[in-house]
Amino acid sequence: MRQSRPRFSRRARATDGLLVKVSEYAESSAVVTLLTGGLGLVHAVAKGAKRLSNSFKGPLDKGVLYRVRVGRRGREGLYLLNSATVREAFPALRRESARFHAASLVLEVASDLTREGEPHVELFRLTVFVLKALDRAPSSRLGLVASLFLARAVVLSGHAPEIGHCVACGRPLRSGERPLLAPLRGGLLHPACAQGEPGARQVGAATLACLEDLWETPAAEILAAEPYAPETLRKVRRLLEDWLQQVLERRFMAAEPMEREIARDLR
Repeated sequence: MRQSRPRFSRRARATDGLLVKVSEYAESSAVVTLLTGGLGLVHAVAKGAKRLSNSFKGPLDKGVLYRVRVGRRGREGLYLLNSATVREAFPALRRESARFHAASLVLEVASDLTREGEPHVELFRLTVFVLKALDRAPSSRLGLVASLFLARAVVLSGHAPEIGHCVACGRPLRSGERPLLAPLRGGLLHPACAQGEPGARQVGAATLACLEDLWETPAAEILAAEPYAPETLRKVRRLLEDWLQQVLERRFMAAEPMEREIARDLR
């Protein structure tokens, strides 16, 4: 008996989605990766997306917030992108290199911290908030916005390092001490406890104080306050980028271009 082919579910789901990646798929179609508020990370076939005239009313662009409807073929197949309506385009992100690379890093980190079928609403909301801030903030504040995102994302994902005490001996850190951050241990170590610890790196007091501020102070207050020293923010970003890259065992391709562009804009 001839078996009928599985069809895409007619019960399409509607959700907000940030377009993270567009990949080649057939001659006129594409596979899009979406970070969504309702479905987690979604990989969906966008039929006819590469045609000049398509059902999506224009090209599908990375970093744009859409209202999407998706259906799925069976339980394991790709989703089908039925529709995508622009909710927020963030146009400035495509006009300046520093904004583009910062937004690329934000999307890269957020998508790596989100799994398919496991929505992380707070992380999704943080990502949308930060893209809005990157779109509108003065160029001098882009490093601050990127630092805020990395600090909040590492907490929301459950990967935040322990910085209140030495994770080896449990004793509090002493004033003036130069502790080391050890990814394999999950936090800070006294210098004496860090002997021979692979991947451990020293962290200054100003960097730790800035990181605590980014964790604890309301985001609106941070973005409105007097700026931190650019070098301190750079060290915070490096700390968090390196931490997440070791925790997730991957590299963020947008990190280096973003740092170059932010440094150039601050000259």
